[in-house]
Amino acid sequence: MIKNSFAKVGADQIWSNLINKYNAMPFTNNVNPDLTDYVANQALQGVYRMIAVEELEIREKVSSRTTGLLQKVFALQD
Repeated sequence: MIKNSFAKVGADQIWSNLINKYNAMPFTNNVNPDLTDYVANQALQGVYRMIAVEELEIREKVSSRTTGLLQKVFALQD
């Protein structure tokens, strides 16, 4: 669905052309020229960051352990 949307407006081709030129420049970190793959990976990284933030809060704040399961899992830590 995302790939079709990008292709419909030509964003995938514009991205690919731009990123391939960028990647050819010296002293730059290569970026994925496949827009669909790049967007999917960035979205996943965002999800994982949010999970890490939530996990840290659960570990550090007893009040964030709102379910019985979380309270049981972290009971020995308290």
